[in-house]
Amino acid sequence: MVPQRHERYYFDDGNVIFLVEDTLYNVHRYFLKRDSPVFQTMFSQPSGTSGEGESDDNPITLEGIKSADFANFLSCIYPSNLGQGDLTTYEEWSAALELAVRWEFNSVRDFIVRRMKDTGTLAEQVAMARRLDMQQWCWDACTKLCQRAKPLTLEEGQRLGVEDTVRISQVRENLRVHPRVGKNGDLQGYRVEWGSPMELEYDFNSKRHDNDTLFEVKQTLCLPELPYVYRCFVTFDFSSH
Repeated sequence: MVPQRHERYYFDDGNVIFLVEDTLYNVHRYFLKRDSPVFQTMFSQPSGTSGEGESDDNPITLEGIKSADFANFLSCIYPSNLGQGDLTTYEEWSAALELAVRWEFNSVRDFIVRRMKDTGTLAEQVAMARRLDMQQWCWDACTKLCQRAKPLTLEEGQRLGVEDTVRISQVRENLRVHPRVGKNGDLQGYRVEWGSPMELEYDFNSKRHDNDTLFEVKQTLCLPELPYVYRCFVTFDFSSH
């Protein structure tokens, strides 16, 4: 199949041409180098073939990426709707986020996460945050699920999976069951009361966390060990670019 130019992201003044599946993209090298150390490295390496990326006949091929996903990612760099972005579905934002993380576009990554917090369900956010090892985001979404009055739904359970559903349900129950304390401050046997959940606030920037309840909750939820640790699967062969 003869590659076709993308109807939106083939710019007349672009200066680097990529081939993704059967689609050609002509974009601006400046934005890629400015915001991504991955592309900085790629563009700093000597090209394997003369003029690679300079013409439709000799583009830089991005392997293992879907054209639609690359277009979703580029919409975050070239938005027509400034401040909000052009994507509308969870799947589109997810695809863009995967590439932003893979190529270490941190500012684009943070923008997408903010938009996904506004548009995605809490279960979707937990699933994506776990997938990308984003601890703070995972904690924020889990906290809202644990503290809200509405129980987990079947759809949320299917999205979260069995393990996360059980973990979050356990925390929800623990936060709502309070020992009954007498007037003298003593526990009245083993009787407990079902009440409003305890509030969860966890400072990831602090080196000390003295609240045993928060520590237990974090351990129960099995959050990623470090904040914003990403698995970057870069498909470029730098020796050829």
